[in-house]
Amino acid sequence: MPECLAFRGFLYNQAKVNIKEVLAPPYDIVTQEEIEDYKKKSPYNIFHLELPDTLEKAKLLLDQFLEEEIFVQNGKPTLYYHELLFTYEGKEYLRQGFILLVRLHSFDEGIILPHERVFPKITEDRLELLKKTQFQFSQIYGLYEDPDRFTIKSLTSNKDFYIEVTLEGETQRLAKIEDPKVIESVTSFLRDKKIYIADGHHRYTTALKYREYMQSLYGANEKKDFNYIAMYLSPFEDPNLLMLPTHRIYTFSHREEFLHKLQFFAERIETLSLSQAQEALESIKEKRDFFLLVLENNLWLYKIKPSKLQEISSQEQELSLLPLYNFLKILELTLGISEETLKEREEVEFLADPQEVIQRAPQQGLGVLFPMVSPLILKEIASAGKLMPHKSTYFHPKILTGLVISEVSGKDLP
Repeated sequence: MPECLAFRGFLYNQAKVNIKEVLAPPYDIVTQEEIEDYKKKSPYNIFHLELPDTLEKAKLLLDQFLEEEIFVQNGKPTLYYHELLFTYEGKEYLRQGFILLVRLHSFDEGIILPHERVFPKITEDRLELLKKTQFQFSQIYGLYEDPDRFTIKSLTSNKDFYIEVTLEGETQRLAKIEDPKVIESVTSFLRDKKIYIADGHHRYTTALKYREYMQSLYGANEKKDFNYIAMYLSPFEDPNLLMLPTHRIYTFSHREEFLHKLQFFAERIETLSLSQAQEALESIKEKRDFFLLVLENNLWLYKIKPSKLQEISSQEQELSLLPLYNFLKILELTLGISEETLKEREEVEFLADPQEVIQRAPQQGLGVLFPMVSPLILKEIASAGKLMPHKSTYFHPKILTGLVISEVSGKDLP
């Protein structure tokens, strides 16, 4: 079971920086133009380290930031309680979680569970940065079971926010929890839990490779910091946890062939106007046999035929709980092409915002919108040892990069 620890993290020194100018979203959800904009905000912006011009520059800047006390290290082992206040579709949410160290485990141990495949090229780039800087600048997002929300209640009894920042309409707060009794109660609770990776599969895989590299230098010393990774954890049972689907735009030349063959697998239930998209998505929420097609100026609601859904389900019981998986099986059966092939051909685009699909699909190709499903489906699929298709889920919103950074240089942990 996972060993979890409080740690002496490094935080931005707010006496020397404007916190709004130095934090940034995760690197994998921003465009190159946005990256440059964040870097221009401050010479101390975290993207100068997370997405450097060169590896050597990242190392030089990090050393400079530490020497100038741009980053300051906590004096005591700490858990970092985190709140994220945001609005989605007119409703306010408050997601709660915390940051701590978790001992690394290979996926085959069944303690830390993935739900998505990784791409080697991405992990190679991240690994070289980690070797050069020996710091983790962002956290893996993990989920665990806590029906009574014991952990969150333990952390919220006495909180004093060290950081509070609002970016793009979302407010994120961070409090340092240093009480040994509170820390022990939370880490003890987690000892018999499995952790499910919600976001950060590439970073976790990179950390496993980094551990192997560091063990070749230091040996398999269990007390070394490189055996751990900083994680942001929140419970599955948080009612403010939003796992959104990732929608598609296909630009392949087989559109008419696909639409013709689709009638043998799914029934068109209704033709709607594009302005009804949000209402339609709400009506099919958590229904695995529905999807919406955006074509020209039409919005078509489809339902997979029960016999076809049964065929898919009989082959992949857990994965067929996911509307996206069922659609991709139909896509493959109708055209004989996998989405991975379409991705290699650059004939598919992945979008979290359904409105963006509606705006762009009529000009660019065929848009597909999927209903939201419960995060518990992720748990069921991961527990069965299955992996979802690439870009299945989008946990909204993301925790900011740079809130807490952690050292993995080969030092002994207490």
